[in-house]
Amino acid sequence: MTNTARALQAFFSSFGIPAYVENTVPDEAALPYITYELVRPDRLRQAAFRARIWYRDTSFVAITAKADAIRRTIEGGYSIKTGDGALRIWPDDNFLQFQPPDEPELKIAYLSMIIETDYS
Repeated sequence: MTNTARALQAFFSSFGIPAYVENTVPDEAALPYITYELVRPDRLRQAAFRARIWYRDTSFVAITAKADAIRRTIEGGYSIKTGDGALRIWPDDNFLQFQPPDEPELKIAYLSMIIETDYS
């Protein structure tokens, strides 16, 4: 699982904003950032996999651009090598949804994906 955790951290951090496993965001973290589920299905199996992009903004332009960048990267499937195999991520049919925020300037994009593992 350690290799999967490292691979997902590197992947989500590659989009130019900090990334954290869901429910581990430090108190001092500032928006924008990405949170994601730490998922590792059984070998050669698939699982639903979700991430959220968080922005404080008055419009949806920046958050939608970030979601589009992630979708372009994983469209058709994106492979990430791990120390013990590989992960493959692609968008689910309903990839992008916006969560209703508690605050009007808080924008939250909810991303639905599929993850598959192949490890030794």
